Amino acid sequence: MGGGISLEKKRHRARTVEPKGGSNNNVNDKGYKKLFENKEMFVEFLKTFVKDGWVEEIDEKDLVRIDKEFILSDNRSKEADIVYRMKLKNDQEVIFYILLELQSTVDRMMPYRLLLYMTQIWKNVLSSVKVADANKKEYRLPAIVPLVLYNGENKWSAPLRFKDLLSETDRFDQYLVDFHYILVSANDYDPKELLRIGNAISLIIRMDQKLEKADKAGFQERFKEILRMQDKLPTEKMRMICDFVFHVVAKKFKTEEEQEMFKRQINEYLEEGIEMTYALEKALDNIEQKGIEKGIEKGIEQGIEKGIEKGIEKKAISIAKEMLADGETLEKIIKYSKLSESEVLKLKEEVDK
Repeated sequence: MGGGISLEKKRHRARTVEPKGGSNNNVNDKGYKKLFENKEMFVEFLKTFVKDGWVEEIDEKDLVRIDKEFILSDNRSKEADIVYRMKLKNDQEVIFYILLELQSTVDRMMPYRLLLYMTQIWKNVLSSVKVADANKKEYRLPAIVPLVLYNGENKWSAPLRFKDLLSETDRFDQYLVDFHYILVSANDYDPKELLRIGNAISLIIRMDQKLEKADKAGFQERFKEILRMQDKLPTEKMRMICDFVFHVVAKKFKTEEEQEMFKRQINEYLEEGIEMTYALEKALDNIEQKGIEKGIEKGIEQGIEKGIEKGIEKKAISIAKEMLADGETLEKIIKYSKLSESEVLKLKEEVDK
């Protein structure tokens, strides 16, 4: 089975240390799952990144999403990321499945995991087929095409075919199970090529490419790149891109409270008619400032709880001076530093000099 991709790929050196963690602990997974529940977006993904002839034969109206939970051989339940049943144009007898696995870390056993999912799909198919029908000479199990969408930072180094996980392949070659899967690695694509294609899925992949979490300026510039394309896309597609961006931004914040605060502020700014890029920047700044304030408050509370008396006055004075320099109100400085009003006013005179 072929899985060629026509987009030009970048060359870069992969890090030697593999990231820890599983594939489904990434907040982006939720964004992609929501995105690919839309049949049009899923077909756009296939036609953009998979250049096999059968992709052009897919008829969107015959696309059916399969919502299944598979019980794997190690007795763990695993909700399949994305499974679609499809028919090809001009051939109503050809029904096959596309299995899309979302992956944020390199998993060397990926071919084995895919095989487990594939056998569970076939098991579910056969459960609805009469034994007599399954035993007919003309009966065939549906084809399953496995894909992996990988958005991790490291170079994908897992085998792309099942046989590469097996021993003694030269000796027993003709008896062994084997298949290839299609890999779409977000960070391997040339950003200029993704912007040139300019459809919704290519812009989302561009948004998801490697970016340091603390690089707020880089994130904003990338988002501006995408917003420049908004006149070329339908409104509903831009809305999908923005929804996905919210999931990407969510990674910058440690708590659900901060994530929800960001989304709420963005929506409020947009309702007020504030331009999107400015709304994004303002919301990020507000979250950052709130984090600083919480950090100051938490630091003071920890000091009091530990009962550290030595140097506490010096610490309080230092905090008060910092807050004075930042223009905080008298009431807030007194609350956080635990100094008296007269002490804070005296410090204000020193700072003002």
